[in-house]
Amino acid sequence: MKQNNFIDILRFRHACKIFDTSKKISSEDFELILESGRLSPSSFGLEPTRLMIIRDKDLKEKMKPLCWNQEQITTASELVVFKSKVADLKAPSDYVDKMVSRRMANDKSAYEAYKQRIRGFLVANDLLGENIINWTARQAYLMASSMMSCAASLGIDSCPMEGFEQSSLEKLFGIDTFKERIVLIVPFGYRLKEQPASKYRISIDELVEYK
Repeated sequence: MKQNNFIDILRFRHACKIFDTSKKISSEDFELILESGRLSPSSFGLEPTRLMIIRDKDLKEKMKPLCWNQEQITTASELVVFKSKVADLKAPSDYVDKMVSRRMANDKSAYEAYKQRIRGFLVANDLLGENIINWTARQAYLMASSMMSCAASLGIDSCPMEGFEQSSLEKLFGIDTFKERIVLIVPFGYRLKEQPASKYRISIDELVEYK
C-alpha cells in the first residue's frame, strides 16, 4: 500500500483510556484542534454544534460519576463537551434563515428556494419521528472526527465518549434541553501508557463492496 502521512496519523490515534496528568496541551496546539472543529463540514452548512471546554477541577470531579467513573474525565488535559442545537433547527427558524443568508444574501430567489428546501427537510425529519437531535448529533460527530484527527497529527491523544448519563449531565450544567442537548464528550491529552501494537479492524475486502 502507498505510504501516506494521514494514514500514519490514523494509526497513531486510539481511544485513550487514561491520560498523563503531568503533560498539558499547549494553548497553540489546542487552538489548532478547535479551529479544525470550526472548519468541519455540517449538513446544509447550518453548524448546529457548540462546544464547552471544561477546565474547572471540581466540575470534572462532579462529572466523573455521571460518566461511568471513567478516568479520562479527570486525567485529560482538555475536556470538550459537544452540544447540539434543537429548538433553533425546528422550522420555521430564524437561525436557519440567518445561516443560509450568509451565502445567498445577494440572490433572493436562490435564497428563498434553498431555505424552503431546508425547512421541508427539517419538518419531514421531525414528523417522521427522526428527532432533530439525532440529525444534529451526527454533525457533532463530523466535528469530533476532524478534531481527533487534527490532535493525532500533533501527537495528541483523544477518546470519543458516549458513556455518560445525558440528562444528569445536562442538569449539572443547567442546560435548557428544549434548546440544546449534550451528545458527545471528547477528552484530549497525552497517553500514560503505550497503545497496543495492533489495531482491530475488518479487512478492506469486508468493508468495501463495488457495484
